[in-house]
Amino acid sequence: MQTLLRKIHSATKAFRDDTRGTVAIEAVIMMPVLFWAFMSMAIFFDMYRAKSTTEKAAFTISDILSRETAAIDENYMSSVKELYNTMSTLEDGGELRVSVIAFNATSNEYFLDWSYMTGMLPNHLTNDDLLLLADNLPILVSGERLILVETFGTYEPAANIGTGDVPMDTFVFTRPRFAPQLVWDGA
Repeated sequence: MQTLLRKIHSATKAFRDDTRGTVAIEAVIMMPVLFWAFMSMAIFFDMYRAKSTTEKAAFTISDILSRETAAIDENYMSSVKELYNTMSTLEDGGELRVSVIAFNATSNEYFLDWSYMTGMLPNHLTNDDLLLLADNLPILVSGERLILVETFGTYEPAANIGTGDVPMDTFVFTRPRFAPQLVWDGA
């Protein structure tokens, strides 16, 4: 019995002290972790790139609209949406909402001149929505107009790294440059 215990003890000690094959075992353990880390870095980089291009596209659209002197209509807005989808790197593009907001100093409230949203289910901005946005809007002089451009899109990662779909929404406002306001021709 003691001989058997000595043999088990020496076999266990030999197994413990043997270092052959540890690199292969460590590689099998670490490779999935390293692969996930590299994949995550690539996806996060792509996500930040998508956010950057989405914001740049929204600022470009806002600048284009701020320089407009003629009235705009649905055809103009569909062209602007196509431009946005081309500039943005989101796979499914996104939706675009343009609103013209003014300020009334007497009532100390923002009010809406007009709002238009592209897409299948229009979700125009309302005066009630302005109450929620008031903290995000700049201080205006009474009667001054502001062009608000909002974009709504979703970044879908190429692989599931635990983030899920990430919203890529923007909120950009600009004052009209060459005309007192941006006019909507809804006819």
